[in-house]
Amino acid sequence: MVKLFATSITVVVLTFAAVKAQVPIVISNYPTINEIPPTDSPQVKAWLAEIGDLSGAPQIPLPNPTGQPPPCAKKPLANECHWTCDGCSADDITACAAPNTWGLTFDDGPSTATPTLLDYLKTQKLSASFFLIGSNVIQYPQTVVRELAEGHHLASHTWSHHALTTLTNEQIVAEMKWTEKAVMDATGLKLKYMRPPYGDINNRVRYVLKKMGYIPVDWTGDQFDTTDWKLPTITEANVISTFTKSLDTYVAGNKTQGFYCLEHDLNKLTVGVAQKLIPLGLAKGIKISSIPVCESDASPYQSGGNATMPTVPGITPTTTSATAVPSGNATAPSSTKTGNNTTVAGKTSAASYQSAGLLTAAAAALVGVVLA
Repeated sequence: MVKLFATSITVVVLTFAAVKAQVPIVISNYPTINEIPPTDSPQVKAWLAEIGDLSGAPQIPLPNPTGQPPPCAKKPLANECHWTCDGCSADDITACAAPNTWGLTFDDGPSTATPTLLDYLKTQKLSASFFLIGSNVIQYPQTVVRELAEGHHLASHTWSHHALTTLTNEQIVAEMKWTEKAVMDATGLKLKYMRPPYGDINNRVRYVLKKMGYIPVDWTGDQFDTTDWKLPTITEANVISTFTKSLDTYVAGNKTQGFYCLEHDLNKLTVGVAQKLIPLGLAKGIKISSIPVCESDASPYQSGGNATMPTVPGITPTTTSATAVPSGNATAPSSTKTGNNTTVAGKTSAASYQSAGLLTAAAAALVGVVLA
C-alpha cells in the first residue's frame, strides 16, 4: 500500500507504476558517440527483422548526407510533405492541445548544464519533456534518471542528431533504436514521442518512425523557435526580446490551443536563458506543462511503466499508466498542410524500491511516501 501526503499548498498528485529494472550502461556496448550507428551490426539487424518490411515507405530521393538538413527544392516533391522546407506537418503534433498552455520542451540533452535546469524547474514546480540524444544518455544516465524521478517526461531526439531525411530507412532505425535502448537501460521505459533533429522530417521518415511506434512532435512554427541555439552568436537580450513578442502575439489571440517551443538544455547559455523566458510566460497567465499533459496522454511511453507525472487540475489525465503499443503496420501519412569499457550507470539509477517492480526513490521524495 502506498500513502501519499502533499508537502506544499500546491497539491501535486503523483502516480507510480512498475518500471523494469535498470541495467548498468557500458559505453563500449553502444555505437560511437555522435556518429550514425552502423546498420550491419547484429543488434540493428535484429531490430530490422523485428520491425519488418520497410518497402512501403514513400520513395523519396536521398540528398547527400552532411548531417545538416538538405537544401530546399525549388518545387516541393510529390508526397514528400517536408516540414522544414514546405511547412507540411502531415499528422505530426505541432501545437499543445490544451488551451492557454506552453508545452515546455528541451532538446539535445542531457548535458552538464541539465542539472541546473532541473534545479530551477523543481523550485518552480514545473514539468517538461526532454528530447534526449542517445549519445548523451549513455554519458549522463544519472541525469536521465533524475529527470524521470522529478516528474519530467522523456522522449527521443535520435542517437547522433543527424538530419533524418538524409539517412536511409535502416539508418533511421539504428538512430532511434540505440537511443531507445539507452533510455530503456537507464530507466526501464520505452520511449513513444520523438522530435526530429532540425525539425527535418518528411513522409518517408514518418513512415519508418511509425513502424517503430513513434509520434513526432515538432514545434509551433518559427515564432516559437526561441533561437537559443544561436547563443552566443546572438545575445541573450535578442532571444528574450524576440520571444516576448511571440508571447504577446499569442496572448492577444484566442488561445484555444497551446504551443510548443524550441528550447535546449545544451549548455549553460541555453539553460540560463530558459530561466528568464519561463517567467515571461507565467507572468502572462500561461500554463506550463509537458507533452503528456498537453496531449492528455495517459500512456506517455510505449511500454515499461511510466514516469511520475505531476498533474494539473482540469488538464492532466487522472492516471498515467503506460501500456505496450505494438508498432503494427505503418501507413504513409497524407500530405496535409498544417569507447572505453566504462560503467557510467551509477548509484542513482540503482537507487530504487522494489514493490511490484521498481519504484524510484527520488520520485518518492517529491511527496511523503509510506510503504505499509
